Amino acid sequence: STMKNYIANHNINFNIIDAVGIAGKIGLGGRVNMIMQSAFFKLADVIPVEDAVKYLKAAVITSYGKKGQKVIDMNNAAIDKGVESIVKVNVPASWKTVKDATKELDARPDYVKNIADVMNRQEGDSLPVSAFAGIEDGTLMPGTAAFEKRGIAVNIPEWQVDNCIQCNQCAFVCPHAVIRPFLTSDEDLKNAPKTYVSKKAIGKGLEGQHFAIGISNADCSGCGNCAEVCPAKEKALIMKPYATQEAKLPNWKFNINLPKKENPMGTSTVKGSQFEQPLMEFSGA
Repeated sequence: STMKNYIANHNINFNIIDAVGIAGKIGLGGRVNMIMQSAFFKLADVIPVEDAVKYLKAAVITSYGKKGQKVIDMNNAAIDKGVESIVKVNVPASWKTVKDATKELDARPDYVKNIADVMNRQEGDSLPVSAFAGIEDGTLMPGTAAFEKRGIAVNIPEWQVDNCIQCNQCAFVCPHAVIRPFLTSDEDLKNAPKTYVSKKAIGKGLEGQHFAIGISNADCSGCGNCAEVCPAKEKALIMKPYATQEAKLPNWKFNINLPKKENPMGTSTVKGSQFEQPLMEFSGA
């Protein structure tokens, strides 16, 4: 809502482009830099767009010439698509007065709202000395990344419960502790969201427990490491578009609010180590 206000009240030209979709169709995977560069030159008008396209295509030959004509053609197609696929958004007048509902419901700690948010907007220099009253020794609140739910991934993993062999390798390989195993009792599951699924836990010390792989959709960066490392014969993790997983957002909140239990397996194995609380979580990049 804040962004909508800013765009409308400053008469900003707002354009969008489905760079990820274009890159996928061309064969560039998730690489969108050429598409975005040509779109920028079309909109910014710093030099005639025809010249920009000519220079970009010359740069493609310099950078990728040794990789063959197919790679050159893909990048040239990306440049052309970037220029022609821009969609102008007509900004409605209602954006000028739209209310920011998130501020009224914001239950995050004051430090996050008043200091971390400001710093993350690259506006730290605007903070007065008084903002740091009580933390003059430089002590900062740890774990603030947990409050920055940004939903930046295009595709995120979907857990295929029937295929899972409960090895926990997905959690082990996740760079940001976005995907984790959780153990629940029958009592715990009475309060589970309707979208929550689990299966009988297997392994010594896990008798009578239920097992689930939890995924923090809004913190995932979409790297796909978890789906790649899964050793199950039929993959237990499949990358799906973010929008298809939104109904499962409450599952993460349920998982992290489960009663703290002692790790039944210890930390000497990959599987056991992943039942521990991760001390580095979520990407701030």
